[in-house]
Amino acid sequence: MSYQIGFPRKWRTYGFKLDGKTWAANALAANAAERSRDLAKIGKPVDKDDWGMTVPTVNAYYDPQLNGMVFPAGILQPPFYSVDASVAVNMGGMGVVVGHELTHGFDDQGAQYDAVGNLTNWWQPDTEKQFKTRTQCVVDQYSAYPIADGGKVNGANTVGENIADIGGVKLALTGYRALRSSAPDTIVADGFTEDQQFFLGFGQAWCAKVRPELEKLMVASDPHSPAQWRVNGALQATPEFAKVWGCKAGSKMAPAKQCVVW
Repeated sequence: MSYQIGFPRKWRTYGFKLDGKTWAANALAANAAERSRDLAKIGKPVDKDDWGMTVPTVNAYYDPQLNGMVFPAGILQPPFYSVDASVAVNMGGMGVVVGHELTHGFDDQGAQYDAVGNLTNWWQPDTEKQFKTRTQCVVDQYSAYPIADGGKVNGANTVGENIADIGGVKLALTGYRALRSSAPDTIVADGFTEDQQFFLGFGQAWCAKVRPELEKLMVASDPHSPAQWRVNGALQATPEFAKVWGCKAGSKMAPAKQCVVW
């Protein structure tokens, strides 16, 4: 799996000059330049360094056809990452994002592509059967979550992102603990342990407030769950969360049935 962080290895050239007065002319010229660039790819080797986002974009992605993940400079800032934040907080924010994109290679869609980006079935039959069973558990888990208008999250539509959220938390937690394993002592901040800081960093990164109308629209069209359930849903499927915060077995954040895909 390839990965690119911050900015492309090769800067893109566009081949046209901007008109300082006419927006429409610039938009048409930009579209024409992008179309020409795409057509020029035909018959040539796949460029795995090609980016699908601009550098200042606050986002990240995994491309199964390139088997690569990209993290633009735009997301490498608070609340996801800060040079002044602790390892625990940064791993709870940006670390989970990295783990999320990595897990996309093994979600309900990414798992259908092989290491070189070809759409092919490379699973053993029993493994594939178990994977589908575990995936259905995640679908059922998120389908029970309510939204503002009395409806529910679309667990089937969001399952890929939900699997990635759950996997991202687990991978980042493992990575954070590995990074801090040789530390001579741990840091308690405002009464919170490093493990608690990790989970607080995760929650803070996705803190959001939206109008009920927008939430309803997003549930109908967005492959991501609403922010509340991106956090609570992933943590309800993370046994370590309950241990760190002392949640009683069977309580809301420590349900008896926890989905485990990876």
